[in-house]
Amino acid sequence: KILIVFLGVAVLSMAGCKVKRTALKKPLKEFGFEYLYNKMREHTVVFNTMNSKVSIEYLDNKSKTSLKGQLRIESDSVIWLSFSPALGIEAARILLTNDSVKYINRLNKTYFKGQYSLLDSLLHTTIEYSILQSMLLGNDLTQYDVSKFKSSIDNGLYRISIRERRKIKNFMKDGEIESKVLVQNIWLDPETFRIKTIDIKELGDDNKKLSVSYLEYMEVNGKILPKKMTIKIQAEKNIIINLDFLKTQLDLPQKYPFRIPSKYDLLIN
Repeated sequence: KILIVFLGVAVLSMAGCKVKRTALKKPLKEFGFEYLYNKMREHTVVFNTMNSKVSIEYLDNKSKTSLKGQLRIESDSVIWLSFSPALGIEAARILLTNDSVKYINRLNKTYFKGQYSLLDSLLHTTIEYSILQSMLLGNDLTQYDVSKFKSSIDNGLYRISIRERRKIKNFMKDGEIESKVLVQNIWLDPETFRIKTIDIKELGDDNKKLSVSYLEYMEVNGKILPKKMTIKIQAEKNIIINLDFLKTQLDLPQKYPFRIPSKYDLLIN
């Protein structure tokens, strides 16, 4: 399924030392939005390349699918994923760049190429490269501005809310219409200031929401990365993707092979 393939892209990060939270005995100290936002940005994961093995579990109202995959990322440039069911041979491969989506299905010998508007229509929610990469890393949306914000304490976590997030013009492509305005809620771990949960939706549309929960973090080369995460898409079709990052290496040379065989059939224009 095309949908399952894309969801598999929601992948990232490896092993090392698990980051554990100790029980907090004292009430949390209240901080303003600027302090919390800056602390979150201080802990942004910065890297050149990433290579990870990942386990993916995809669930919707009708089915459950388990996959194994290999993820490669070049920061702000390429997300590449090859995956297979269980212990089988490669079933599909996907290549995401800042402005395009490419996918080949080796099981039925089909492929498609398109833009992120295609994924929006398939997933019924807002998706683009910068959102996807940030989601996989547990980072904030670096390509969106900050407007109408507030902070609070919520169930033992710091919560920051950012309303009317618009894409920074420096990151907009030629001819791109600035149409999507995002509303974002972020819950931060009070010890590490890494994101525990993040909700994203379009302003004025409460029926569609993208939510990510980071169940466990790990340390790789001194960087704190997601180890286990759950992605929920609430829209016309509700989808849950559970991800477990099994092994990750950072900043090593790597390639992103992607070739569409001549005999494969175009699935979507």
